[in-house]
Amino acid sequence: RTPRSLYQRLTIYYYSLNINTFMKKFGFFLFAVLGLIACGDDNNDPTPEQHVTCSISAPAEGATVNIAEKMTIKGEATIDFGEISNVTLKVGGKAISEVTAVPFSYDYTFEANQAEGALKIELTVKGDQGTMATSEVNITLTKPEPTPEPGEGEMVDSRDNHVYKTVEIGEQTWMAENLAYLPKVNKPAAAATCEGEPLYFVYDYDGEDVNAAKNTETYKTYGVLYNWYAAMNKENEEGKDADAVPSGVQGICPSGWHLPSKAEWKILENFVAEQLPPVEGDVWEDDFGDKHSDPNCKNVWSALAGLEGWSASGNSDMNPDLANGPRNTYGLTIIPSGQCYQTGSFGWSESGADFWTTEMQSQGAGNITFSNNSYGITYSKYGITPKRGFPIRCIKD
Repeated sequence: RTPRSLYQRLTIYYYSLNINTFMKKFGFFLFAVLGLIACGDDNNDPTPEQHVTCSISAPAEGATVNIAEKMTIKGEATIDFGEISNVTLKVGGKAISEVTAVPFSYDYTFEANQAEGALKIELTVKGDQGTMATSEVNITLTKPEPTPEPGEGEMVDSRDNHVYKTVEIGEQTWMAENLAYLPKVNKPAAAATCEGEPLYFVYDYDGEDVNAAKNTETYKTYGVLYNWYAAMNKENEEGKDADAVPSGVQGICPSGWHLPSKAEWKILENFVAEQLPPVEGDVWEDDFGDKHSDPNCKNVWSALAGLEGWSASGNSDMNPDLANGPRNTYGLTIIPSGQCYQTGSFGWSESGADFWTTEMQSQGAGNITFSNNSYGITYSKYGITPKRGFPIRCIKD
């Protein structure tokens, strides 16, 4: 073999040196890339598990429901990520096709052949990754007792067979008692957090058991305190025409009766005022000690106020006939019945009684006030928060 020249040996050494350097550098680069890939794999967490929950907020577990009435079912659900892809509501095993999303509020009407006894309501929701949640409540269905025949000057609410006295005044027929229909009962504290939902209170009762509430003396005497949404019988109601006659709002009143508008209360007041003898009122004394008054006032309050429950008037100096107290001339029997404040507590006054009307005003719902400090009815100008609980009187269609 021919010996390599010095030049050849140097050339081979040079190339071998460069190749070794290249391989070392490439190997380091390859190792770094593989390391980054490995680190990336270590930080690539598996897909987290999706969590879904659901609940039925109405009716309550163990509730007793009248088959003759509509049943409001409310449901809701939560999901931590993704979307809810399917919602199924079943009543007695039968799917309700109208309910497809959450949250929902659905008015269920029982079929004519619905039997009394136990009934299960089931809610199932499914997430878009296949996770599912279910909730159920069990209630008891009852049928109302046969509606009794009303006597003279009476009407019967077929929803609960409650018998009311009625009175004709002019061309109007009024309930002579506060409405006492109680589909559910709320604690007074619920008024503070109300956001448009109907609420029902019984004065001085702090519970949620309808039967217990109905057994109280306050219920038997004063009926139910409704917030304005309950009186209108509609969640998030926006109000109707104050001048409508009739009001066109059945509200929570029984079939054939309705919640009176402001205009219908004014018709009542004007009719009564026309029938009454004039009395002295608006008495005042000038700087010279001379007395002035209006001799043609009409004491509507006295004619419509019931004989029990009122304190002595604190304004009989200005309106002297108030000192004679209530007369209940027309049998409407308006009495103080308390209220539930929007703060979540009950309040009572022996000098006034408030009732809801159908309109929404600039600062709240419309209402009227009977006060033993005034001859006439006081009509709200700006309204009051609809969260309050007031009694209502119904007027016949």
